[in-house]
Order: sequence, then C-alpha cells, then structure tokens
Amino acid sequence: MRLACLGLLGGMAMGAVEEVRDNRSCRTDYVIEARVDGETHELEGRETITWTNRTGDQVQNLAFHLYLNAFSGNRSTHLAESKGRLRGRKVKNEWGWQRVERVAVDGQEVTSSLRYAQPDDGNGEDRTVLWADLPLPVAPGASIEIELEWSSLLPRVRRRTGHAGDFYFVAQWFPKLGVYEGGQGWNCHQFHASTEFYADYGTYDVTLDLPARFENKVGASGVQAGPPKVSGDRVLTRFLAPSLADRERLDNTGKRALVHDFAWTADPAYSRFPKTFHYDEWAARFPQEVERAAAALGRAPQALALRDVDVTVLIHPERWEQRERHFEATATALFFYGLWFGEYPYEHITVVDPSWGGRAAGGMEYPTIFTCGTRLFTEPDMYTPEGVTVHEAGHQFWYGLVGNNEFEAAWLDEGFNSYADSEALVRRYGPSRATTTYASLPINGVPLGAAPGGGELSNILSARRWKLPFDIELEPLRPNGFVDYWRDQPRLAFATRHDDPRWADRAGYLRDPHSDPVDMDAWTYVDRQSYRTNSYPRPAVILRSMAGVFGDEAFLQGMRHYSESWRYRHPYPEDFFTAFEAGAGVEASWYFEDLFQSTKTVDWSVSVTQARAVDQRGWRQDSPGVPFTLVSDDPEEDEEDEDDDLDQDEGDDGSPWEIEVLLKRQGQLRLPVELELTFAGGRSERHTWTREEQAGVNWKRIEVSSQEKLKSAVIDPDRGIYLDLDMSDNQWFEETEKVSATRWTERVFSRYAHLLHFFEGIGG
Repeated sequence: MRLACLGLLGGMAMGAVEEVRDNRSCRTDYVIEARVDGETHELEGRETITWTNRTGDQVQNLAFHLYLNAFSGNRSTHLAESKGRLRGRKVKNEWGWQRVERVAVDGQEVTSSLRYAQPDDGNGEDRTVLWADLPLPVAPGASIEIELEWSSLLPRVRRRTGHAGDFYFVAQWFPKLGVYEGGQGWNCHQFHASTEFYADYGTYDVTLDLPARFENKVGASGVQAGPPKVSGDRVLTRFLAPSLADRERLDNTGKRALVHDFAWTADPAYSRFPKTFHYDEWAARFPQEVERAAAALGRAPQALALRDVDVTVLIHPERWEQRERHFEATATALFFYGLWFGEYPYEHITVVDPSWGGRAAGGMEYPTIFTCGTRLFTEPDMYTPEGVTVHEAGHQFWYGLVGNNEFEAAWLDEGFNSYADSEALVRRYGPSRATTTYASLPINGVPLGAAPGGGELSNILSARRWKLPFDIELEPLRPNGFVDYWRDQPRLAFATRHDDPRWADRAGYLRDPHSDPVDMDAWTYVDRQSYRTNSYPRPAVILRSMAGVFGDEAFLQGMRHYSESWRYRHPYPEDFFTAFEAGAGVEASWYFEDLFQSTKTVDWSVSVTQARAVDQRGWRQDSPGVPFTLVSDDPEEDEEDEDDDLDQDEGDDGSPWEIEVLLKRQGQLRLPVELELTFAGGRSERHTWTREEQAGVNWKRIEVSSQEKLKSAVIDPDRGIYLDLDMSDNQWFEETEKVSATRWTERVFSRYAHLLHFFEGIGG
C-alpha cells in the first residue's frame, strides 16, 4: 500500500484541481495499428506512445503490462491463483500469449534491455510485466516517444477478452504502460486472478485491420473516425477516444475529456441499435431526484443538466427484443450517476451483448464501451439484463472518470459502483422479482429452502460432479431443466419474493464480515469470497450507512466533491477520505478507520419491561429526626402481588406506566444510533445513543414514565444504517403475530421433506 505518500489535494477548489500536480497522474497518448487474422486469431500490432512525466522524479526505465500472457499457460500467476479455472471452467487448450518484438525510445533501440519481472509473488513463470531501460532519464515535465511492435495470439474468450468463433471482444490487448508514481516508481503489478487494471489518462487513435466480413460490425472505445475502408478481403476501421470534439469541450467540472484504456469488439452477427439519451426527458420523469440533488449540492437544478449522449447497442439477433431495455438501463446510469457525481463527458457509449459462446466476456467495463450479461425470456423487474447493464454503465464513472488503482484498492470503484447501481436500480425499476429457472424458462417464485448448493458433498448427493483419482471428473447428472423442475416440486413450496437491491448488498456483506478489512491489495484477501465481499457489497453498505450517520445532504456533497476533484486522476483511499470530509464538512476519520480499515462489526438489540406504577407502601420518613409514618399496609394485597409479571396489564387505574428500555451492543464498532419509542395513543419520541456513550459501556437504559402504554421500540427507525449483523432483535413490539411464522415454517418443512425423498433416490 502507498498511503504514506498520498497527496491531500481533495479539499482544493474545483477550478484549481486540474492544474495541481498530485505527483502520480502522468499523461499517456497512444497511436495503435493492429491486424487480426480471422482464422488463426493471431494479432500483429505496432504502437507509438507519447508519455509525459508529471512527477518530480527523474525516470530511468519503463514498465509495461502484457495482460494476455496471463492466458499463456497454467503456471501464470493468474491461472495458478484460480487453480487453472476461468469463470468456473478448467482451461485445457486455446491459450493466448503476447510477445514484444521491438521497443525504441526517441528513435533509440532499447529492445536488448527487455526483461520480465514478477514484483508481487516472484513467480518466474509469470510473463505479465515487462521492463525496459531508457537511454536517457526523463526529466520532470518532459515527454518521450516510445515505438513498440508486438504479436499476440488471442485466447478463447473465458475471462473478459478473446474470441468465440467470429465473435471478438478484445481488451487489455496491447502492451500498456504502468503508472509512474512520484517517489514510488512504476506501479505495474502482475495480472492476478482477483485484480483488474490501472493506467494513466490520455488519448487513443486506433486503426483495426480485420477481415472484410466485419465491415460495419465493429465497436470500440470512443467514436468511429470516418467510414471503414475496404481493400480486397480486408477492412480498416479507425477509432478516436475521446472524439476530437470531446477533446476540445470542457465538461461541467471545467476539464477536457481523457480516457485510460481502449477495447474493441467485432462480430458479423451484430445488429446495431442507436438511440440518444436526452437529459431533459429523464429530468421530467424524475423531478424529485433532480430537486434532491440540487438541494443537497446547493446548486440550481439547471446547473445540474447533463449532455446528450449517443448510445449504440451491439446486440445479437436472438436478443433483438432486449435492445430498448439495454438502452433504458444505460440511460438510467447516465442520468442518476450524472446527477449525483457529475456528467458523463463523452458524446458516445457502446453497449455490447456478447455472443452465446462468448458470454465469458460479459459483465466488464472499459472507457465508453462495456459488455452486458443477459438471457432469453426475461422481464425488466427481474433485473436481467438491467442489473448488469446499469452496473457496467456505472463503471464509466467509478473507474472510468475517477481512475483509482484497481490492483491496490478495487473497492474504490467496485464498492462505489455497487452502492450507486442499487440506488439507481430501485429508483428506476423498483424491487427485483425473484424467479426460478427450468430449462432456460424463468418461473415466478423461489423454493423456500435451497437444495444443496456447494461443496463436494452436495456435488456427490446431487450427482452433479464426482471427483475421482488422477484428476478425473464425472458429471453423471448434468444441469437439466426437467430434473431441476422435478426436484423442486411440489410447487406449493414456492413463494413470491421481491428484493430491494440495497438490502441485497447487506446480504452480500453478511456472507463474510470478519475475514479481512476492506482496504487491502486486491490479491491479498484470504480467499475469493473475501475479495468479493470487501470489494463489492461491504463498501456499498458502508457508503450507504454514511448517509445514515452523517445525513443525506452531507453524504452527497462529499461524494460529489471527491468525484469532481479526482476526475481523470488517480486517487487512493486517503484521497477519498480527505476529499469527502472537505466536501461534506464533517469529521469522519473515525468512520473511515473503523469501517474501511478494520473488521469491526456491531449488533444492537433492544428489550422492554413495563408495568403500572404501584402506590407507595411501607414506612416513610420525610427528613432526618422526624418519626416514620406508615403509608400503606395491606398484607392480603401483598400476597396477591408476589407472583405478578412485570409486563402484565394491571388495568386502567390512572397510574402511569413505568417503562424500562434496555439497549445493548455487541462488537467493537461504535456508531450513533437512534431509538424510536411509540406509545398507544400514537405519540412517539426518539432517543440517541451516542458514540461517546457507547465508549463507556455496551448498554444504555432508558426509563420513561407515561400515561400511555409503550407499543413498540425500534432501533434505527429510518433504516439508514445497514451494518447491524442481526436486525431481528432491533425492534420490540407489545403485540406479536404468530400465525405467519407457523404457516411459513410448515411450508419450509414440506420443502425439505420433498428434497429428502428426491435425494434418497437421486431423482427417483
């Protein structure tokens, strides 16, 4: 981690940010020409890179990513960490590789100095990082021109990049400079199974030479520069990212657009669906959201207006009917993210629907282009493809515009995007409807109890996969819609379910709240589950709870200030912490330390006792020296009251209710939290349990005297804090309802009885 050297620039005025050197955000511009053989899938390319040193260092060497070499063999760091599997499938053939053949700097050859490096794990078989020496040091503020030639074999698409027949999605495909950070050197990590990317901002001018069958069937980052040029059996297509117009236009933060990567796709089977996102139409549909953002940010609604964006959906014919839904989901991200975090500054965005055999390329983001994930026979309230499309379009903001180091702080984009996509989805589509799929057909409802769904025992019981000696695997009962349907009978055990995606984030957090803190290098979490939890749902829950702790307006102000301050630059966690505090006007260091940099958790609970106040009895002395007087003495009444339950209703005799509410906290996390008490007449009152109070003891007792009986006590009544590990004990009600619990219990038992019969005969 490189937190010690982070610049504290987040609090500076927005207009000055672009001119401030953060000692790590250099400038890199690429001109690339590449030729692809459509039969062998080999790629030959050359590139000219103009690199400008914006740090205070004299730079002595260069470091390149060769990402495609992660797929060159099973001993690469990427495949070794994933146990030879990509997206759940074992890689046995159709590998890929990348070989640099020539490098020159300002006309001087440096090819002889090329050498591989393994800075993270020392794996001598890994070839994803390449170093070269410079003929002369690059002084601060100076630029160099790098000429590079390479060849590659594109792999079968299994994770993000490659081919599947005539379908190509080609990403992380060219030799790519790492990021030089002042005082630290080149940040150029190996390609790990749990890492993504990190690169400097600049411009791209890319010409693709493809077989002629791909004419007008190519999409890429940026915009197409002129019509394709056909020559014999080849076609040349040129792209500029950003477009020339975007490079000259100032966005609403006062900066000119840049990008930090380039990806492309091609498929003769693509159908093209163009449509334009118009901000005014969406502002008319969601005026309350515009008013909310304007009020929080202290700006006039018209000052938040966003640019129009041309959207192109590249979709396959069998899913043509989903074209409008892809557009609508993309527009959802452009509108809500733009309102909250600043406008999408580019004139165009490309939405890619991968081919049937290329689904492993789905669900991935690159500047101004992204891939989706979908299936047939879906509806919008199922969030397919809406969920993936909103998420990947949202990455244009978190990762695309704010370029964090995805190797060392993946949560700064994945977590932020997971937070925002849930907020956008629920506003546009409402809760998602859960379904169960049989033979690719979604059926409304879900089983009340899951069949065995993981581990070797479940694989054996369900006959899905049997592992035998000598690395032999058998699949006696492959996934089958009819068998699944038979197993999940009787249908009476099904139930309709609608899920709020914000609470789904919390469910994801609860899968692993203890293993690791959020703020870690992405490849150093204890396992894949910890990586996913701490990169996606956990930071989403932490961010959402920040709004509950500090207030919605302060939260939106802090997030907007951070996103605008660090646009087209490279923030680290400390930069986010500093910028958020400056924008929100709050002191939140304790929150960041406890939530992002530790594994502290909290579990609150509440309990209540209440009874009518009893008349005073026994002897009483008003002051010292004065004789005691007998107030009350009724032995028979005393005997009757010996076994009284404190909670029983003693009748309406006019005496007040003496109420004792006990709050308890388990765990080391201390957050201010409210308790709402509601009385029989409808009156309510709130009490706050402060962080300072929680530092002393793990409980708080609240005593209330009221003429009205207490009907309920609820912790965090506004449901603004999503971090409580167990919310089942966060409320107390005087009246309980037991019929529903009995009914659902009977249905769950019925479900498991049927499953036992099924597994007893493996389907028979």
